[in-house]
Amino acid sequence: MKTTHLRRRSRPTRTGALATAATAVAGLALTGVGASGIAFDIVGGIMSAIAAATGESGVVGLGFDWPMAAARAAALAAGTTLLVTAVRRRRRGRGACAHCGRSEGPDHVQAGTRDDAGHTSPAGGGRERWQARGAWQRLSVRAGYLTVLLAAGYGALKVQWGLGGAVGLADPRAFGDVHLWTPGLGDTGVLALIGMALGLGFARTWRPPLHMPRWMPLTAAFVGSVMLVPVGVLGTGLRVAVALGLANPSLEGVSPWVFDVIYPWFLAWGLAMGTAAVGYHYRTRGVCRACGRGRPAFVRHARGEGAAAREGATTTL
Repeated sequence: MKTTHLRRRSRPTRTGALATAATAVAGLALTGVGASGIAFDIVGGIMSAIAAATGESGVVGLGFDWPMAAARAAALAAGTTLLVTAVRRRRRGRGACAHCGRSEGPDHVQAGTRDDAGHTSPAGGGRERWQARGAWQRLSVRAGYLTVLLAAGYGALKVQWGLGGAVGLADPRAFGDVHLWTPGLGDTGVLALIGMALGLGFARTWRPPLHMPRWMPLTAAFVGSVMLVPVGVLGTGLRVAVALGLANPSLEGVSPWVFDVIYPWFLAWGLAMGTAAVGYHYRTRGVCRACGRGRPAFVRHARGEGAAAREGATTTL
């Protein structure tokens, strides 16, 4: 009887684990297919729109293929959905909340006390303050500042080309007559500015006065990372192939060192942005609405009360 009981319990466990693994593998495959060209679809779409508005041709002929762009977007969406499903199944399997992944009891912080990283939780005064907790949070904050630097470097390169600069060009006339609004120059500079804003916001942690839902910067960071990491991986692999004499792509008047630098740059930028976004997510998720676990995300200023009263205030969401 005991043997039969054990068998009946083990079979669903193995089946559930296999189903979770299969879902994760399928999600990774679809996400990889979708991400492989989504960067070119997004940038190509932007360049096509600018070219239609200004009548100028872009510095590179990316073009825009609606059917392929739609197929890749659908694959990316389906793959992401399957990955989220796999994560939630895994959380349920280990007895954690499927929504937030927490398994510990409710955790509240007294204002004015010190957290695990040795930072003091603010008891009020001025705008709400955030503190990174632990080594992972410190890493994510630094990744946010690294995102700012990497985005600024790429944006500076493209903007100086748009202004007529020749840094990084083997042939100063490689792009012909270009302007800042030429497709592929100023528009990518704007994307770099968005990347800088995301990185800085994740590092400093956006505060409530902006009235911005968390999903907006997190979605932007997800799209940015999905654009940057695959291009960085594929481009770096191509440059390795060139170094080994296995490929000889056209450089179109751009200095070889630009490609040697820019593809690893994209990879580092995408990974840094993703790391910063994950840290921001964990710092700001607050109390889970599904299970009630977690720390409140904000410390509100108790207006009209003295310092002694504020010291006893608890954090609220």
